[in-house]
Amino acid sequence: MSNPVAHSPSQPTTHVVAHPLLRLLIEEFSLEPASLATVNEKLREGEGDLAHIKQLLVQHKLISHEVFQQALARFFDLEFRPSLGDAEHNPDFTRLIPIHYAKKFMLFPVSMNEREILLACENPHEEDAIIDVGRVFERRVRLVVSTHTAVMSLINRAYDRALAGAEQGIDDIDAGGEDAGDWSLEEPEDLLDAKDEEPIKRLLNGLLYRAAKSNASDLHIDATPTEIFVRFRIDGTLRAITTLPKAIQRTLINRIKIMSRLDISQRGMPQDGRTLILIAGRKIDIRVSTMPTVDGEKAVLRLLYQDQELMHLRELGMPEWILKPMARLVHQSGGIVLVTGPTGSGKTTTLYGALAEIDRDSHNIMTIEDPVEYKIPGYVQTEVNAKLGLTFANALRSVLRQDPDVIMVGEMRDQETAMIAIQAALTGHTVFSTVHTNNAPATITRLIDMGIEPYLVSSTLMAVLAQRLVRRICPDCRTAETIDQTVVDELGIDAVQAELTRDIFRGAGCSQCNGTGYRGRVGLFELLEMTGPVKHTLLETNEANVIREAALKNGMVPMRRYGLGLVRDGITTLDEVLQATDYYA
Repeated sequence: MSNPVAHSPSQPTTHVVAHPLLRLLIEEFSLEPASLATVNEKLREGEGDLAHIKQLLVQHKLISHEVFQQALARFFDLEFRPSLGDAEHNPDFTRLIPIHYAKKFMLFPVSMNEREILLACENPHEEDAIIDVGRVFERRVRLVVSTHTAVMSLINRAYDRALAGAEQGIDDIDAGGEDAGDWSLEEPEDLLDAKDEEPIKRLLNGLLYRAAKSNASDLHIDATPTEIFVRFRIDGTLRAITTLPKAIQRTLINRIKIMSRLDISQRGMPQDGRTLILIAGRKIDIRVSTMPTVDGEKAVLRLLYQDQELMHLRELGMPEWILKPMARLVHQSGGIVLVTGPTGSGKTTTLYGALAEIDRDSHNIMTIEDPVEYKIPGYVQTEVNAKLGLTFANALRSVLRQDPDVIMVGEMRDQETAMIAIQAALTGHTVFSTVHTNNAPATITRLIDMGIEPYLVSSTLMAVLAQRLVRRICPDCRTAETIDQTVVDELGIDAVQAELTRDIFRGAGCSQCNGTGYRGRVGLFELLEMTGPVKHTLLETNEANVIREAALKNGMVPMRRYGLGLVRDGITTLDEVLQATDYYA
């Protein structure tokens, strides 16, 4: 068999900066030579190692992963494919090549015929692995270079066996499994690599895999008198997934408890636990809550995806007239910025988006959360623990002794926490936090109801951002419809708002959105800045309606009006906006 690598790189020179790949990046892919000074010594340590060069350049943001892969393809004189969605399914490869091998060397065939394998890879320099694939199939190997994400996605799709194992697991479960014994505490390294023979393990692994594949935020296991009802929360809405035999209820709940280090003998009291799993190399932190009900125990598993990248404010979909003042506010010293909205409205994501605008190297950024949803390098993150007495207030006191510049408090739940945050703001610290209220003006009233003096709120609060998440119309089945005037009248939409909804759209339902008509979510925002007129009004009255009127005169755009603009643009539906926003807005 001929050598599978279409082109071999030149031997690296003795001086690492003179590596031909680096020269190529500088000459054709806009890599600044001066920027290499920051990593020059580290480059020398791994001289000639392409993976080492890539890690340093991408980690220090000198070049993007995709641009590096393009340069790598050029360097080896190979084709670059950023997407592999049209790859053929190849059962022979998945049968003969283990998934851990494919993931270790990041390679998988795009197509295969009697003479040749077209193999997608991340690093063409993995010559031994590429040669081994050619030997196994007795074919010549031709390479294409792609990104890590594209190759991993192709591997996951091909080895999509966990779900089938789960469905088979349901059939394998003995109806008498109620009295099943203790399960092993040992978890598989990766659910896709699991070889557990126990039906319950395979069933739960399959449900978790399916939830992760759907990007579900929560997995609900509900007990009924006759069966177990499984639902996923996807894009903020619960969807029925499957039903399971009632006979396995206790065994399944016990398996969940053991996985999350809970007491399987305690069935009459609620319990909370957590576990960390890997699914196709994707790390997921799972928070588990069990609750006794009249039909047996219910379990809810919240999935926190640790591989999600930190988003900046500009990536959150904010309109420019909110983005600009928010970007300005996050760089001010000494003040409080609050984000308000119901559970699941994306408040934490917005707070982290604000923190992402601040230079981590020159600022001591500390967070107090319940729980820590995103683990971010460069941030000092603390998780509250009420059982040990580590509340938001106690943690905030300790944080103030750690010389912080910026503090994020997960939630202002009580007067004590709010007062400490205000004292921090008065002494020059920037504080970000959340409050549960229906709209931005009501947040000011809520702080005063907590016992905070209006003059303290006026002097420390910089802005309140209210937000909601609504579902996006699926772009593949979006259709136009005409709104009936009687509906406009019944909904109480005024003339200005009605003008915003002349042409509206809905999703008809298709295979891409599982028949729901929606795919993904988009934010609705309402920003109240504490400008002079609003502060003056607050010192005279704390009535939310009066403060709202002052904010509207000062340029605040109500959330419902903003949402109706999204309806007009065909991004979401009228039902979603009306359901998510208050009538006043």
